[in-house]
Amino acid sequence: MKRLWTLWTENPLIPAVAAMGGILILAALGFAYFEAQTQGKPVGFFEGLWWAVVTLFTVGYGDFVPKTWPGRMLGIGVMASGIGLVSAVTGVMASFLVERRFEKRRGKLSIMTNGHLLILGWNAHGLTLLESLRRHKTLAQAPVVLVADMEPALFEELAEASALGDRLQFVRGKPSAKAVLERANPARAMLAYLLADEDLPPGEADNASVLAALTLRGLAPRLPLYAEALKTQSREHLLRAGATKCLGRDELAGKALGFMAGHPVMHEFLNAMLDGGDSGVLSFRPLSPEEKTMRWKDLVRQAVAADGRLPVAVCRLPRELTLTDVLDTTQALDSYILELFKSAGRDTALGSQGPRVVLNPGAEISLADYDGLIFLPSGA
Repeated sequence: MKRLWTLWTENPLIPAVAAMGGILILAALGFAYFEAQTQGKPVGFFEGLWWAVVTLFTVGYGDFVPKTWPGRMLGIGVMASGIGLVSAVTGVMASFLVERRFEKRRGKLSIMTNGHLLILGWNAHGLTLLESLRRHKTLAQAPVVLVADMEPALFEELAEASALGDRLQFVRGKPSAKAVLERANPARAMLAYLLADEDLPPGEADNASVLAALTLRGLAPRLPLYAEALKTQSREHLLRAGATKCLGRDELAGKALGFMAGHPVMHEFLNAMLDGGDSGVLSFRPLSPEEKTMRWKDLVRQAVAADGRLPVAVCRLPRELTLTDVLDTTQALDSYILELFKSAGRDTALGSQGPRVVLNPGAEISLADYDGLIFLPSGA
């Protein structure tokens, strides 16, 4: 009862709508009572309600006109109250819409979109990430939801700088807080990125990222999460917290510098591989059953001749391993071990096998054991 009274007193739209409904019902009953014998056709409650609605909103169709003085006085009262009530309801609704838009810009509303990209946290590399996502062919049109403890004014500047417009939405608060992260609708997201907080010392920033990863995993257990670690030793903690992949910033910088040691042109090559320009970055597609029967050199020749795309690597996707994957059931001992597990009701799962990528595996390598292909688009 207390909750209903609070809702009644705090929402100005409810009293106005209730007053309007009460006036319509009383006017409908009064019109049916006073004018039942004066109209050329039968008049009941619904005819009275029609007249009351038309009169309250000052439409005035004229199909029902009160002819008795009580009916006309009733009409005057309905018209007079309609001017104030309709204005009040319209004003409250307009105020509600403006307030809702204001709250949305301040990051206080829940996100209802689906298939969005989720960015948890923010740092100086965030704009580069947004730019890369905007250039990615398969992700370019996906909405982006930023969950960060930043001022709304800073988000407005970010939205303008990113050129994403309404496709960039904002949830204000710490990504590690469950109540905040729930508003970002992570269960319906397509992909998530976790950026380290550069305003904190590296160790504290990575600890905050671990908490955010654990919170996300509780809300969206299967959502792919790519995390950033400021300290290389924090990668293992983030992976244990549920990150799909974790990138150590210092490790990446070290590898990039080592890669460029071969020749100065390697910097341009690395930049082109990561950027890709309008042609798009390195792409992945699954191998078809026909391609799995081929050798690497035949696949490369066929792909280049077909559309100019250059295969550069093959990969195995993550998979769950069981005893049947490592035991040869044609051998008596292996078959006996498997039967022992099954008869004891023991789980034969051995865990997950991560993905494996093999660059340019060799001309004669069979592709039967691989699942996908990584290639450079034509003109990349």
